[in-house]
Amino acid sequence: MEYTDDYDEKDHDKPSGVTTPVGDRIALQMKTHRKKIGICVVFLCFIALVRRIFLSDGNNYVSRLGMQQSSLCPNYSDYSKVPHRPKSTGRLHLPYMRPRRECRTFGSKVVEQVIEDLQARIEDPDLFRLFENAFPNTLDTTVWWYEPSDKKTGTPRAFIATGDIAAEWLRDSAHQLSVYIPLIPYDENLQKLVKGAIVQQALYIRTAAYCNAFQPPKESRIESQPSAIDFVGPRPNWDTVFECKWEIDSLASFLSLTNQYIESSGDTSILTQEAWVSAFKSIIYVLRRQIMSSFDKVSQLEPPYYVFQRDTSSGTETLPLGGRGNPVARDIGLIRSAFRPSDDACIFQFFIPGNAHLAVELVKLSPLMDAVGLDALASKALYFGTKIKKAIMEHAVVESKKYGKVFAYEIDGFGGINMMDDANIPSLLSLPDLGFIKKDDEIYKNTRKMILSEEGNPYYLKGNYFEGIGGPHIGLRSAWPLSLLVQIRTSDDDDEILKLLDTVLTTTGGLGLMHESIHINSPSHAFTRSWFSWCNSEFAKTILDLAERKPKLIFRKDYADKPYKFAGL
Repeated sequence: MEYTDDYDEKDHDKPSGVTTPVGDRIALQMKTHRKKIGICVVFLCFIALVRRIFLSDGNNYVSRLGMQQSSLCPNYSDYSKVPHRPKSTGRLHLPYMRPRRECRTFGSKVVEQVIEDLQARIEDPDLFRLFENAFPNTLDTTVWWYEPSDKKTGTPRAFIATGDIAAEWLRDSAHQLSVYIPLIPYDENLQKLVKGAIVQQALYIRTAAYCNAFQPPKESRIESQPSAIDFVGPRPNWDTVFECKWEIDSLASFLSLTNQYIESSGDTSILTQEAWVSAFKSIIYVLRRQIMSSFDKVSQLEPPYYVFQRDTSSGTETLPLGGRGNPVARDIGLIRSAFRPSDDACIFQFFIPGNAHLAVELVKLSPLMDAVGLDALASKALYFGTKIKKAIMEHAVVESKKYGKVFAYEIDGFGGINMMDDANIPSLLSLPDLGFIKKDDEIYKNTRKMILSEEGNPYYLKGNYFEGIGGPHIGLRSAWPLSLLVQIRTSDDDDEILKLLDTVLTTTGGLGLMHESIHINSPSHAFTRSWFSWCNSEFAKTILDLAERKPKLIFRKDYADKPYKFAGL
């Protein structure tokens, strides 16, 4: 995406058929060129002034000016594939992968302060370098448009790209920003950015609540990229929508970002914004449709409220039975999901981690909505949240001969059970992270043991050089670092944590950034996606978790017994 100057030369156009003497044409051209040069000079001076204002003191940079994508700055898709200096002083000599300061899409003093604080504390220079690259990555590279005061909504608005794809995934962007949530009380502009991201997500959801990924808003003047136009019902507006896979966790992630924002900032005004209220009503509408069975009480086929078909050779990229997906049973209280957070099709559409995530966020949200006068919507949130959680405990806890009582990954209500886990969040592994269950709960401990073994999880992949949970999205020889990060956060075992941390640290392919997946049998740790902002945020979240929960594992001796939590500049 490049910044384009929409300079209009229509004032110099001659009507058709009118000729101009050569001398006059030359003079006219020179005058036009001088005007163009003058405009360019003024524009460059303006850019320089904006840089000086927004970058000189580390304050927030209004990324809609397009510096990240301008010819003055390298495209980060290319930049992230090549190591840059200076390198860390540790054994791995990891490169410094942050873009130049003037090429960053957003800046925050408090984020820079956290980096400085941890530089003084983290013992391993390689571990610090990976944190230094990963923690600010979302702000550095993916805030492609930010309007502090949008005329349309009267609020901030922000478009958060997924990174190497010119689109915003609701799930990815919520997770990308979540690592900064504890810092927003100390940075007004960072708080506005998160609020703006929530508002933009709300604008997307209220018009296309079944969709998972979206094009940049027209106001951003970012050139959208063509997407696969699938057969989808309800039919979305493809000028706005990048992809329309119904994934329950997309809506749960929007609610999660809202809850986190309110909890950290105390600002409940977001709940009364017209866009947010409209989006939540759309969510309730979808839940009412997707809680229904494939069949009515007399076993007649219900009309499909969502269908998806794609012309593809991959079975995980489309839905069977004319785009409906496999049938589900009636009256069990779970919400259907056509696709998983990996964007792969569900086998059985009662996707348990997604339902768990949604239940947690709805229950959290209910009293907040009630407090701002949205009592009717608050009641609906509580109704669905409690109903879903009860249904999970009644229908998704199954008996394993080897592991005891465990959570299923997917069920259909007819007895169909899919026993597995996928690296993408929400996952069974992440249930304590999501707040659904305590990590010392017996059912969770059994489930964790099952999904972290080759015998219990078909997508636990172990090779000569890497191991972890993967999924069908990339294939059976690539595990995702994301799963190792969640495994760290759900563990109290120091040895397990240190082993996982070393694995993550030593498998970046020499780039000092987190990747989507790593080939388990590649000695050079061949990977997919050099620029995967979501996983960078998850790595930073993991380090900040250890800094507060187990500082002795990563801090120098003089800080080993001093938990770290940012408390202001």
